[in-house]
Amino acid sequence: MKILLCVAGMPYAEAAVTFGGLVANATRSPVTLLHVARQDETQANGDRALAAAREMLPGLAVDTRIRQGNPVGMILLQVKKGDYDLVIIGARQGVKLRQQLLGSVAHKVVRRVPTSVLVARETGPNLARILICTGGIAVADPVVETGARIAGAAKAQATLLHVASPIPSMYTGLDDITETLAELLQTDTPIARHLRHSAEILAQHQVTAELELCRGVAVDEILREAHQGDYDLIVIGASGTAGRLREWLLGNVTRQIVERAPCSVFVVKTEFPDV
Repeated sequence: MKILLCVAGMPYAEAAVTFGGLVANATRSPVTLLHVARQDETQANGDRALAAAREMLPGLAVDTRIRQGNPVGMILLQVKKGDYDLVIIGARQGVKLRQQLLGSVAHKVVRRVPTSVLVARETGPNLARILICTGGIAVADPVVETGARIAGAAKAQATLLHVASPIPSMYTGLDDITETLAELLQTDTPIARHLRHSAEILAQHQVTAELELCRGVAVDEILREAHQGDYDLIVIGASGTAGRLREWLLGNVTRQIVERAPCSVFVVKTEFPDV
């Protein structure tokens, strides 16, 4: 996997660099550190930021780049030129995350770059617990594959979460309308086949995983599990095609998880990175 790690000024970039180092070390991936300088910023400031970031990544193959101009445009240009599998960018803390991310470089990068993006938050220096959200069955395989590869490489524990549609209100309270997970897995329904296939992918990567199925509003259930499970990373898919990236992050589950999650979020687009 080839990683582009976006480095703003320190200490703002520490979360991205720290978490990027965890992923790069686990997957033995080369890293390019990119610093986009402001028009009034000196070369020396950029050099210091990159030097500080490099010191945080001992033992990794690290390259550095400095560009000047619009941050989003320069990141997109570097992605195009470098053919990266993953872009890592930090989300600053300190104000309401929704308001912050909506107008930030991080939000625009997640929305516009054609490759997968990891939005890093200020969490602990671990990659021990990963929440894999399967989402729609038709697009879930790359998400599960990515989560399994990262969990396997990091020797992390994983939870595979599938949120089914809520039970219609007219059936609320009827015990026989629901199935246990074990009962569901014995059926030949599309969801059962998908969950069995996902479990096989995790097993292939020797990942210790729990399988969870719940009903409700997807955003609420994912965030509830993220908070209760004390995860280090959420892996979720982009729910639109490459030509509709602007739409899929303007009002759907993926956007809300990126904005509201208590931990770092890996957004998988189109194809999983080769890790």
